[in-house]
Amino acid sequence: MNVEHTTIRRRIIALEKSVGSRLFDKTVNGWVLTLSGQRLLPYAQRIESEAETAQAALKDEEHNLKGTVRIVATDGLGSRVIAPSLAALRQKHPSIEVDLVTTSHLLDYTVGEFDLAVTIGDRPERRGFRQTHLCDYQLRLYASPGYLDSHAPITSLSDLAEHNLIWFVESLLQLPELRDSQNEEISAHANIVFRTTNIFAQLEAAASGGGLGLLPCFLAHSDPRLLPVLHNEVHPQRNYTMVVPSRLLNAELVTTVASHLFSDTQRRHELFIPPMPEV
Repeated sequence: MNVEHTTIRRRIIALEKSVGSRLFDKTVNGWVLTLSGQRLLPYAQRIESEAETAQAALKDEEHNLKGTVRIVATDGLGSRVIAPSLAALRQKHPSIEVDLVTTSHLLDYTVGEFDLAVTIGDRPERRGFRQTHLCDYQLRLYASPGYLDSHAPITSLSDLAEHNLIWFVESLLQLPELRDSQNEEISAHANIVFRTTNIFAQLEAAASGGGLGLLPCFLAHSDPRLLPVLHNEVHPQRNYTMVVPSRLLNAELVTTVASHLFSDTQRRHELFIPPMPEV
């Protein structure tokens, strides 16, 4: 850093005095952050990132964005849609770094937890955050060819009574949008034989012949191991919402990533709601 240790220490003392809290503790292994220091760290990292971006804007006529964006998203969308989309963005902005955290839990609005989040459903308005409708998507029933060949034909919802269903562990399900009357009607007609909290486990169980799976189209529709079942009759629709903390709405790094994800998602409408099969 080309700065004397004593100078760094004086600056830390001045910062601690300014914020009114101790930020570091001395241990036998060196200095470590206190709880207050850990809370302040995400803000400090963003300040550093914005400072680097500002310097780059002054030095680089093409304005190559630089910094880290922390994104929280659901398991399925994060893995199958957001990850490849951001890989494409980095071809244009190779200095952008991404921390992608996927989860099946409700969005945690803890300050400093994310720069951008994508969650299922329309969340209640929350002060300090801007919400944007990202896209609609459908869930449909899928099963493997082997399963369908070895079980009774399915021509209506009532036929599900003779079939195995792969489902959610509802007692652990923290996304209420996946627990509604449409889903309850489907589960009431079939024999639930396998439950899991992980969408990819549901996908693999269905592809392996374990039964019927109610799966997001963007995960299952193009999977060659699966065939559609009752798509004209069973197609509950949900939506994704993009959330950005209000304090970051003027951060070019974050808005660039958010705009890219929005545009890319809108462009790929048929990935989320494929055309219905002809009757």
